[in-house]
Amino acid sequence: MAGHDRPVRRGVPRRERRSRLRAARHRVGSARTAGGGVVTIGLVDAHVHVWDPARHDYPWLNGTDLRRPMLPAQIDRADGAATGMVFVQAGAAPHDALAEATWVARSDWPELIAIVADADLRAAAKLGPHLDALAELPRVVGVRDLLQDDSTDSFAERADGLRIIAERGLSFDACVRHPQLDALVALLERVPDVTVILDHLGKPPVDAGIDSPAGRRWSDAIMRVATRPGTFVKLSGLTAESSDPTAFDRNADAFVEHALTAFGPQRTMLGSDWPVSATFGIGGRFIDWVARVRRVVGERDWPEVAQASARRAYLQPDLIDRGSVGP
Repeated sequence: MAGHDRPVRRGVPRRERRSRLRAARHRVGSARTAGGGVVTIGLVDAHVHVWDPARHDYPWLNGTDLRRPMLPAQIDRADGAATGMVFVQAGAAPHDALAEATWVARSDWPELIAIVADADLRAAAKLGPHLDALAELPRVVGVRDLLQDDSTDSFAERADGLRIIAERGLSFDACVRHPQLDALVALLERVPDVTVILDHLGKPPVDAGIDSPAGRRWSDAIMRVATRPGTFVKLSGLTAESSDPTAFDRNADAFVEHALTAFGPQRTMLGSDWPVSATFGIGGRFIDWVARVRRVVGERDWPEVAQASARRAYLQPDLIDRGSVGP
């Protein structure tokens, strides 16, 4: 499952890449049958945020352009291609964690298929009651404890909490920066039965490129994450990690290709990271990201990445292959 041998695509002239991207945009949301007909494939956007600072406290929004309501009706739907969406907790203050999930669960959001709520895995003694409350809400299928701004020394403190969510049948969204990937692997080795979705490809060094020292370390670490059964990766968030459009255009495909090779299409999903990745870094439209990913993935594997993998991870955990995998 993790060992699809795909050449990393480099060296394609910029004009040709842009031409391919334009062509791919027109194919977003469709696929060809064996007989040559075209069928619609609704995308699952596996990583969407919404918030209303008037309702809940979001300290990280202070001083940013995003400190304003970002509501379901405003979401970038890739020109209508995104027909299913996964809400991922948006960094509300701890005292608003349950309130945020409750508000989302009760919102007018027809495309919402799953909620990944906030949970502090270090507070294992308090975790049970919090999960009990979340269980009363529809569509809560997993939790995220935002790791990216914490010291890696604190990751081990989440082991007991991670075991609890595994016992509850919940998934865990892991959001880390690329230097933290080895610490994440060490944590996951202590809790082998939990389903883990790695957000944003582990936030690789996009502008430096996959052949940079940091890029090679990311590449090796991603392979270690992928060898663990029950792990998935989200192709999302890369525009927010880049400050140079030229470097992004040159380097992004190689990171997507490597993640796809490591995890295989059955464990690779697609996300917009709206509105964060539309605003921070170089920004951009979701349909452009979808078209880029589809071009790299190819038509054969596109249905898996477009929706099947996300549905399997979040909605059909009994179908996850937890056998031994390897690069």
